[in-house]
Amino acid sequence: MDTPGGSYTPPPPPPPPTGGTPAAPGGDLVYPQQPPKDPVLIAVLNLIVAGCLGYFMIGQKMKGIVAVIAWVLGLFFTCGTVSGLVSIVAAIDGYLQAMQLKANVPVAQWTFFNDHR
Repeated sequence: MDTPGGSYTPPPPPPPPTGGTPAAPGGDLVYPQQPPKDPVLIAVLNLIVAGCLGYFMIGQKMKGIVAVIAWVLGLFFTCGTVSGLVSIVAAIDGYLQAMQLKANVPVAQWTFFNDHR
């Protein structure tokens, strides 16, 4: 676009944000603890305690809250069928998350199974 007496130059784009690290795709990061939690213990706790206690132990608190809500709702509305599935899936997922943390790799709050980016 020409203007009388010269050409138009658009303003430069805004600078990228500075400071901090980019946000993880699954939310805030959970960093490994010392000593690391045993993955088998996390799996067993998620299996026998409403699919949530292992998540609380490794630091994925919101995932633990959602798991216990799904477990309770499944207990009432499906006579425990969904609750059993939630516990099994949470046990497998908790084991895999604890394995990543044991390998000194941080995981995101909402990382599931092997979806570590």
